[in-house]
Amino acid sequence: MFFFKRKKSVQNEEVQKKVEFDSSNLPQLIKYVKKYSGVDLSSKTDVLTRRFTTFCKQRDIDSFDELLIMIEKDTSLRQKFMNLLTVNETYFLREEIQLFSTVELLKEGKKRVLSAPCASGEEVFSLAFLAHEAGVSEFDIVGIDLSSKAIDKANESTYSSRSLHKFQKEQVLKYFEALGENYRVKPKYQRGIKFKVCNVFSEEFQNLGEFDAILSRNMMIYFNEKYKLKTIEVFHKLLKPQGRLYVGHADLIPQNQLYKKITKDRLTYYEKI
Repeated sequence: MFFFKRKKSVQNEEVQKKVEFDSSNLPQLIKYVKKYSGVDLSSKTDVLTRRFTTFCKQRDIDSFDELLIMIEKDTSLRQKFMNLLTVNETYFLREEIQLFSTVELLKEGKKRVLSAPCASGEEVFSLAFLAHEAGVSEFDIVGIDLSSKAIDKANESTYSSRSLHKFQKEQVLKYFEALGENYRVKPKYQRGIKFKVCNVFSEEFQNLGEFDAILSRNMMIYFNEKYKLKTIEVFHKLLKPQGRLYVGHADLIPQNQLYKKITKDRLTYYEKI
């Protein structure tokens, strides 16, 4: 009888040891994220420790060391992990002045535009709506994002009323069909649009082809100078001659010889040299 009790106690100790999580190698995990995506998370260690630990425990992963090994081998797990890093809160008709400027390019017959990152597709569809309003129905707009969740939502093309707040009622009726409490983009306005999970530092990104304009807002704010420069270099390779790069107000472009800064009234963009 004593032996049975003792054995049960030993088993409990083994279980206790098994569930004890090792988060000591967070710096290496942060280093991996930076190398893979350019995002520097070193200032957010407390939040990341909790978030990454929860991610691991949900999958019976006992340490960040084990997680590192697994995401290097398992692309599906890596994608789920990278989904933790992205913020996709946005809405339609954001930064309208840049959208209208891009539509002017479409009216000139310059048809290819890249949105990187595109989040859940609001920017891409906003551009398509404005293009149709301007009489342009033939174009190729590509939206990419590191988050597969964001791309899934973009492909679903279904949004809450909150993200449509800048539209007039008649515009909502024109562009969307009601779907319960949500709204889905009508098929007519989905033509010429493609969404893809893609990392801007990947070889796959280089194979997207050339673009007349790239819209990249609020991505480089998470990068250090090295990765900011690397980003505008890869964009430069994809832009056609005199192609335009539009960035967010908080995206500080490092000094370079690749672009000419153009400012017209309240509009600023970078033209490929």
